[in-house]
Amino acid sequence: MPGEGSIQGMLTSLSNNKRLLRKKNMFRPERTFLSLKRAYIKSAGGEIELKKATKKQLRAIRIQIIRERRKNWHAFYNIFLFLFLIVGFITYNFIQNYTIAKEKTKKIELDNKIERSLLLIAKGDYWLKKRSWYNAIFEYKRAFELLPNDYTVYYRLAHAYSLRCENEFEDCKKGKKLLDKLINQFPEKSELLELEELLKYEN
Repeated sequence: MPGEGSIQGMLTSLSNNKRLLRKKNMFRPERTFLSLKRAYIKSAGGEIELKKATKKQLRAIRIQIIRERRKNWHAFYNIFLFLFLIVGFITYNFIQNYTIAKEKTKKIELDNKIERSLLLIAKGDYWLKKRSWYNAIFEYKRAFELLPNDYTVYYRLAHAYSLRCENEFEDCKKGKKLLDKLINQFPEKSELLELEELLKYEN
């Protein structure tokens, strides 16, 4: 048919052109923000006019930023205060529980010391009645180590020293030294003056 070759040639050239376009598109780099900006500036005639914000608009923007900052600061402050209160409450409870436990431990220890010292005083009284001054002094000294500020133990020990000094002429200096401390600490006790007569013998 006449013209068939020319139509066939046109179709061939079109398909070749499509292949070339596809190959070119495969290697075309992606359009970035800068390339889009350049294209926009070029289409706009080479320049872009940016509108300047008015003082009123700038002031409104500044106020909005300050409000947002204050809002963020208030939120942060509230969170910090909440956490501080929680930590403070936990710490307070811990200190209270620790103090109560410590006081209970001290009371238990003191009760144990008192109970043991009473047993030792009873032993000392037993030996004192038996006129075994050395054994009485030994038991009273053990009680005195447990309760060094207790007047009852203090007096019994000084009394045992004075009786031993009077009857055996022993430990007079120890008894006098202890009695002087006792009188300085408890000057209102009149019975202490009676022991001074018993400690007149010094060895």
